[in-house]
Amino acid sequence: MVGVLLILLVVFTAYRFTKISAAPVSTIDSTLQVKVDSILQNKLSELNAISGQVIVMEVQTGEIKASVGSDSILQESGLVRIASLLAALETKTVKLSDTVDVGNGILVIDKDTLLDRNWHRGGYGEITVEQGVGVASNIANYKTVRKAFGDERAFAETLARYGYQVKDTSFVYNPLGYGILTTPLQNLTFYNAIAKGTAASVDSVKQTLEYAVTDGLAKPAKSDKVKVAGATGTVRLPNDEYAVEFCGYFPTDSPKYSIIVSIRKKGLPASGGLMAGDVFRQIMNDIVEEEL
Repeated sequence: MVGVLLILLVVFTAYRFTKISAAPVSTIDSTLQVKVDSILQNKLSELNAISGQVIVMEVQTGEIKASVGSDSILQESGLVRIASLLAALETKTVKLSDTVDVGNGILVIDKDTLLDRNWHRGGYGEITVEQGVGVASNIANYKTVRKAFGDERAFAETLARYGYQVKDTSFVYNPLGYGILTTPLQNLTFYNAIAKGTAASVDSVKQTLEYAVTDGLAKPAKSDKVKVAGATGTVRLPNDEYAVEFCGYFPTDSPKYSIIVSIRKKGLPASGGLMAGDVFRQIMNDIVEEEL
């Protein structure tokens, strides 16, 4: 079980996370466990995926209500983008309303090249920081973090305060989740802390997570039963494999549950919203019908 692993829980204190050593409490709901497993297995079969994991956590207590699939997947994750956003906002040098020029969706940085998902259609042009998160713009993410931090080491140290240990320091790739190995439980713990937080920078992140579901790539997780906040994550792994993920919480006005869906599959198409977000929505709707 994931719950027996010792991890760094992140909680908010004075606009920042403080790490403490603790283990999430596991109080599995057997009925929910069976339903979640069925939903995940159906999606894995549909996608012919390699593996997957879903964890359902109670926001206020941190108790794990369901945990199914591959135990403790350790891999790079696009969900780290939200930690990058929080780190940038906490410097107070950027705001969600700031404009970022992502041009034609192609940005050459020395020997590296960043592409936005719509680069072949001419890019997004000028967008806000919030919109950049909503469409998962690699270029907007990079430019936002670069504006906030003059030194990549300082950025890595901030991520470490959130529990993310950077293995290969890079201003270009770390903000996107590359060079950082993490588990679904670690990501869920971070997002769960966001759901409970009340600081100014955290409130801005919450606003962005809601925007991503209503107007961004996280729309597949949207429900007509309850308001949702969350983010997608899609990264390319070795051997032409992809990690497609969604992590979010609900209801947004008084969060009760947070859920992470992590799926590992071979080749394209690969969409955190369409694939993992759909699993999130099914589980969420089931919980809402039963409890909320």
